[in-house]
Amino acid sequence: MQSTTTTATPRRWPTTARRLSSFWMSWSSFFVVFVVAAFVAIASPLAQTPSVATYDSSRSLRLQGPVTQVAWVNPHAFIFVDVKDATGTVTNWAVEVGNPIELESRNWKNTSVAIGDIVRVDGALARDASPQLLAKSVVLVRTGRAVFTAAPARVVRVGIKQPAPRWPDGQVRLGPEPGKKGYWSDPSTRVLVDSNAGRIGMSDEGLLTNLNDVDKVAPFQPWSRALYLYRQRRLLQDDPAGRCLPAGGPRQFQMPNGVQFVEQRDLGRVMVLSGGGDRNWRVINTDGRPQGQPAEVVLSYYGNSVGRWESKDTLMVDSIGYNERFWFTNGGLPHTEALHLVERFTRPDLNTLRYEVTVDDPRTYTRTWTGGFTLNWVPDQDIQEYFCEENAEATFAR
Repeated sequence: MQSTTTTATPRRWPTTARRLSSFWMSWSSFFVVFVVAAFVAIASPLAQTPSVATYDSSRSLRLQGPVTQVAWVNPHAFIFVDVKDATGTVTNWAVEVGNPIELESRNWKNTSVAIGDIVRVDGALARDASPQLLAKSVVLVRTGRAVFTAAPARVVRVGIKQPAPRWPDGQVRLGPEPGKKGYWSDPSTRVLVDSNAGRIGMSDEGLLTNLNDVDKVAPFQPWSRALYLYRQRRLLQDDPAGRCLPAGGPRQFQMPNGVQFVEQRDLGRVMVLSGGGDRNWRVINTDGRPQGQPAEVVLSYYGNSVGRWESKDTLMVDSIGYNERFWFTNGGLPHTEALHLVERFTRPDLNTLRYEVTVDDPRTYTRTWTGGFTLNWVPDQDIQEYFCEENAEATFAR
C-alpha cells in the first residue's frame, strides 16, 4: 500500500493585513530606537543643565580652560569649561552667565563664545560645593577681550520728581500714559520681612547671614519656623521658582524683568503681566464684586484678587485662594492655603511705586505682619516675553 504525504498549503494574510503588520513592525522598531536614543540623551552629561544653585559672593574663583558647551536656556544660561588642576585632573565647570533676555539686552548671544575657545572666568562659587560658578567676567584668552561682564545695577534717575500720570477723573495710573510705554522693576529689596524686625543680615536670595535671627524675620508657628530653617540650611535648593513654577504673592513684584500693569477700566479689572515667568498674568477685579468665600475659591498661584481704590492714589487688593506649590517670597517663607494677603499699591510720583503687604495666615504665623518695598519705573520699554524652560533649548535661541 502506497503511503502519501499531504502538505498543507500555508495560509496567507490578505494584502491589507500584511501591510498593516509591516507598518506596525516598522513603527515598533522606530519606537525602540527612539526610546533608546532618548535614554542616551538623558544619560549624557551634555544634555543636562546644572542643578539650581545659589552663590556665595564672598568666595571668588578664577578658572581657565576650553569651552565644551553653551547651554542657552531659561532661566539660567551656562557655558561649560574644562579646567585642569595641578594633578592633571580635568573637571567640567558650569559657568552661569544670566538669562537670555538680560544677555541679549547687552548684545551677548550664544555665539559670543565658540566650542574650543579658551576663556578665563572670574566668578562666585556655588554654596553647595558643586563645580558651578556665577560669572563676573568671561575673557577670551587669545584676544584678551571681555565677552561678558556682570550686568551693572540699573541707574535710577534722580532729579526733580515728576508727578504721576492720572486718568481724567484724577485717579493715578499704575501703567504708562496714553501713547507711551513703561513697566516697574528694580525692587528696593528682594526679600520680605516683618517691618518690626529691625536690622537683619540677609542676602538678595533671602539667605540669613546668622540663622539666630530667624525669629526676627516673621512671627512663625513652631512648624513653619522649623521648615524655614530647613530651607535655609539647604541653601534654598528646593525653591520652586528655580524650577519654573510661578512666583505668586509679593515675590511676583521682586522677580527679574519686572511687571507691567494693564488697566482695563471698561472691563473693571487690572491685569498684572509678569516679566519673570512664562507670560504669566494676574487678574485684579475692580468692578465692585465682593471677595469670595475661601471654600469656594479655586486655588491658584496668584489667588483670587479683588481690588478697590482707597483714594485717588492707592489701590488696595484683597487676595485669598493660594495654593501651596510656590514660595510667596524668597528665602523659603512658608504659607498654607489659608494665606490671605492685603496689598496696597501707591504711586506718589512718576518713577516710584510703593508696595505694602499684610500677611495673614493663622496656620503658619502667630499674628498678622506687614512688609514692603518700592519699585522703579522703566520708561519707554515694554516687558519682554520670558520663557522659563529649565533643561530645554530656548525657543528664541539665536
